[in-house]
Amino acid sequence: MSLIQSRFFFTLLTLALLLALPTPSAFAQSDAAAAAAPPPTPVRVAVVRSESLAPRKKVFGDLRPARYSTLAAEEAGIVCALLVREGEVVERDAVIARVDGARLAVELANNTRNLAAAKATVAEKSANFSVMQRHLALLTTAAKEGGANPREILDAQSTLETSKSQITQATAMLELIEGNAEFLAIRGADLEIRAPFRGVVTKKHTEIGAWLGAGDPVVDLAETTVLEASLEVPQELFEAAVAEARRMASNPSAASPIEIRDALDHSVQAFALRLIPAIDPRSRTFRAILDVANPDGALAAGLTLTAYVPAGAAQLRLLVPKDALLRGDAGPFVYAVRNGLAMPVNVQIAFPFGNFVALEVGSLSATDSVVVEGNERLMPMSPVAAMTAITAEAAK
Repeated sequence: MSLIQSRFFFTLLTLALLLALPTPSAFAQSDAAAAAAPPPTPVRVAVVRSESLAPRKKVFGDLRPARYSTLAAEEAGIVCALLVREGEVVERDAVIARVDGARLAVELANNTRNLAAAKATVAEKSANFSVMQRHLALLTTAAKEGGANPREILDAQSTLETSKSQITQATAMLELIEGNAEFLAIRGADLEIRAPFRGVVTKKHTEIGAWLGAGDPVVDLAETTVLEASLEVPQELFEAAVAEARRMASNPSAASPIEIRDALDHSVQAFALRLIPAIDPRSRTFRAILDVANPDGALAAGLTLTAYVPAGAAQLRLLVPKDALLRGDAGPFVYAVRNGLAMPVNVQIAFPFGNFVALEVGSLSATDSVVVEGNERLMPMSPVAAMTAITAEAAK
């Protein structure tokens, strides 16, 4: 190759290298793009922890009224007042209905007159008895002085005994009439049907103007301040349930560790575990019953319940707050913060535990931190900045 050709090729190579180098404007564009990139998303995280927990079996049940009563009339008569409507809450001892008491009032008036007559009869017989006593005393004194014969004394004694017997009869009649007056007073009180406990009227069986016989139903009343959670538990958990019931019997007011949720996914706090020691031959289950406080009426009888009953020996489980859980096409997942990035990790839920969930063995570890606040707006591999690190502590 000639010298001229060599210089020509060297010149072309130099030009190509110069064109390949980035220009100052390209460096400026790169810096601008870096400055325009979104900053890390501020999130709140919780540290995953491990805890020794017994496995739990999922069972089902429902809520029932702790007390349900059909209020009945004790006194027959026409309904003159019905003071409640279906769905209305009534307090204990509130008047539900009244039965007409006109005929009873007549009986009471007659009994009052009979009572006055009986008292007058007792007074009369008592006065006669006093007269007979004095007459016998005079005859006895006269007989000592020879002024009366024995026959007169015997007749006076016989008359005195007869008068005493009449007093006894009159007193018995008076007590009978007084007892009838007490009975009529009770019947008068029974004209009002009252609520035996605080509850909700669920059904009316009568209306104003209807005839009620003694024992006829008036309304159905269901207690709402206290409900009962009735759970159908497999028979293989009976031994564990008996042990738990004995443990809770020492402190009936303590909350049950059994996780219970209603059909609206609200947590239901229960107390005082009791068991029905009878296995259903068809379902091979037994009933477990717990008290559920419902002071604000937020729960209703008939709601379906889902419960997680302890079943077996304890083992280590990973716990994450419920706020960390998200739902995706592949099931539940959490965002784990690793190297400043939000890494989606699929998890398998074993059972809920208070405000946390216990996980099956998976991709998380006890050293991971999961996003509990701000995770709804994250995308996989998004840069994040943990603003507050908290430790997940399980609710006992």
